[in-house]
Amino acid sequence: MSKRARQISRAHKLLGLVVGAQLLFWTLSGFYFTLFPIETIRGEHLRAGAQPIDMATLEEASPPQLDAAPTKLEVRRVLGETVWMATGETGASLYDFETGEPLAPFGETEVREIALQSWRGRGEIVSAELVETPPREAGSSSPLWRVDFDGQDKATFWVDATRGEVRAVRTGKWRLFDVLWRFHIMDVTGEDRFDSWWLKLAAFLGLTTVLFGIALLVQRALRGRLLK
Repeated sequence: MSKRARQISRAHKLLGLVVGAQLLFWTLSGFYFTLFPIETIRGEHLRAGAQPIDMATLEEASPPQLDAAPTKLEVRRVLGETVWMATGETGASLYDFETGEPLAPFGETEVREIALQSWRGRGEIVSAELVETPPREAGSSSPLWRVDFDGQDKATFWVDATRGEVRAVRTGKWRLFDVLWRFHIMDVTGEDRFDSWWLKLAAFLGLTTVLFGIALLVQRALRGRLLK
């Protein structure tokens, strides 16, 4: 082996030691990502669709009178009732469909019923708790109810009592996916950033390792020692 080949081989081995663990983790986490459909990871198979709205009831509908114009005004079905939902800069609020009067946030009984109506899994509610500062998995910084189901299917429904809807469905598969994903993109901020310097450095070193390996293969092939 020539001096240059020895230098390339030594650099290849050193880089392999430095980035080998991350390359292995990228492969393992990528393999996990392919095992389950993304719909299963998101828990969509455990969540029922929105309740249908009778379009005939909208013909004589009169939108509620609001102090400030909302950015979005829509009609929804919540607990079997048709309501207005107005979304503005400060969040969303529900209003009685006929009178336009604001509706108070739902309590535990109603939250449990909202979760049950949205549940398509096999299991029962075992707990419901109001969380003032939800964790990252809830996908919201506003207070939410955590409703846990247990049984053949285990899941957590994060319910917004103000909007009367399930904001997120979380399962063990999702939580493992989330941990692997954060390490996969080397994100330490929790913001799902793809442009961190850690990721750029690891990708550059990984590419360099591969290029050194290719250079060694080419040199061996030119010397007729590829398979020796």
